[in-house]
Amino acid sequence: MHVAGDNERKGECQGNHDKCSHQLCPLFGTLGRPDKQGRRRIRGCGDPSARGKRNRTKGDSKARRARKKLGLGGHLTRHEENWGGAFRTEIKAGAQVGPIWTRFLAAKTQSDAAKALGDIRPFVMVAMPDGTTRGVVLMDLEEFSQLVSLLES
Repeated sequence: MHVAGDNERKGECQGNHDKCSHQLCPLFGTLGRPDKQGRRRIRGCGDPSARGKRNRTKGDSKARRARKKLGLGGHLTRHEENWGGAFRTEIKAGAQVGPIWTRFLAAKTQSDAAKALGDIRPFVMVAMPDGTTRGVVLMDLEEFSQLVSLLES
């Protein structure tokens, strides 16, 4: 059995150095598995291909957790459009949802501070932008999954 030595596991990152967003490019360290083009990268590589793969993996992981929490079908597909259930779902993750999460937490903190003792109702935030009469409902995933299970029973 062949055991890889340090010379095979460590080396200079083989990502696209011209397009890398990492300040210290090229990185040196433990190389990962080769990609489709045979390039091996260091963890944290800023190559657009590596960033895209990390973003997709993170999004898929969060979508899987949300699907399980909500008890939705479609465990053999990564596409939310093909999931079963009583409602259509689109999962977003990463930096793009940071501002939404910040606003949600601020509103929940405000509501919790004014909440009466013994009030067990779940918190719901409704966002209604200027120029529209429509709104968006935001709710904690755990509380939403409990609400859905109550409605389905």
